[in-house]
Amino acid sequence: MLRRLFICTLLMFCCTVLPAAAQDSLLLHYRYVRNYIPDLPRKREMNGLYRNQMIELRDEIVAANHHGHEMPCSSQILEEARWLMNSTGNRAGVERRLADLRASLKHYDQSYAFEQQPGDGGWGRCFTAWYLRLHASVDPLKEMLVSGTAPRHPFRLLEPVNTPEKMRALLKSMLVSDLAADGNDHRKELNLTITALAQLLFLPRMETVLPHDLPRDALAAALRDFIDNEWQDPDTGFWGAWYKVGDEIRRTNDLSITFHVISYRQDSPPRMRQLADTLFAIRTQRYPYGWRDQGTQNNHHAYDVVRLLRRAWPEMTEEQRRRSEAELAIMLARSLGVSIDDGGRFVDEPYNSVAEAYYFGVSFLDEIGFFRKSQRFWTPLSLTDPESLRQALIGNISRLDPANPMASAAIRKLQARD
Repeated sequence: MLRRLFICTLLMFCCTVLPAAAQDSLLLHYRYVRNYIPDLPRKREMNGLYRNQMIELRDEIVAANHHGHEMPCSSQILEEARWLMNSTGNRAGVERRLADLRASLKHYDQSYAFEQQPGDGGWGRCFTAWYLRLHASVDPLKEMLVSGTAPRHPFRLLEPVNTPEKMRALLKSMLVSDLAADGNDHRKELNLTITALAQLLFLPRMETVLPHDLPRDALAAALRDFIDNEWQDPDTGFWGAWYKVGDEIRRTNDLSITFHVISYRQDSPPRMRQLADTLFAIRTQRYPYGWRDQGTQNNHHAYDVVRLLRRAWPEMTEEQRRRSEAELAIMLARSLGVSIDDGGRFVDEPYNSVAEAYYFGVSFLDEIGFFRKSQRFWTPLSLTDPESLRQALIGNISRLDPANPMASAAIRKLQARD
């Protein structure tokens, strides 16, 4: 009943977001974006060989989650296997990781996968790719800052990018994929590497967990210069992977990469009005070149959209703000009506684990201001008290392993108050 009330209220708002007077004065703008979407025949071939196996193994992980077993090592192996399947032609690598995954599923105690490793001070023990381990290390470091603890071992995982020159060279090597030459798509490597580096270098509080001899300010300046002056598309305001097609370099407008590029900056990136127009224009496209995932919206991608609209809001035109209000009302109604049941359990189908489903569901609701009026940048509406849903979510997430940084981050967001 509570969720139905929210949905009815939001749909009424959506239908009245442009009153008659505003409709007379505003001519809604539509911008077509000619977005290059790479053709990935190698991905289709690899999916035909391995996708069904990965679906079955993912279902085993989630079933174990529902019986109280976190399975973080298995989830890490699955993520790496999916990357190899979707982005490379490395059959031997996929089969090796699938064998590792099946072996891991025989052991329910995988708490070791949450531990820092003594050699380089990184996390993500069950990953083999450096960029995946780097990305997996950021959330545990952030949780340490929240709890007031320090890493047991020096964090040396940044050594491949510990000078501006080395960092720029690595990012450029990931930026352009030549599918005709080797069939390898570097998009995921680029996305997760930039995600990790942006948090480690742009978030002020991260300085205390990084090595004292790391030239953090110089690295941050070099990263910002690369992002703003070499990488951003000046026409669309977006960022994305680039692809070599014949003698041309084709750019993409990538929702996830753009989210990660701007989310952690303290300053305002350039070209935010162009970014907002592009965001509206790709609404019906499939992720990562739009908002849709298998024909619908999921909370992960919806969270990305809300964060981008929040960051662009101060520079938006009145027209763009009106469009944002309508879109956000629809997205919130959809999330409450489709992605969560009456017991406060998020649908876990699009995710590798139950904790991941809760993290992105809570993150979306928190970002859009469902629980806190101070977060509600987009509407003056007062929403019906969400306390019952907050408490149901906290109860459900509290049953997960608190060592899982996604679970602890979700609870922290739920406990935040105005």
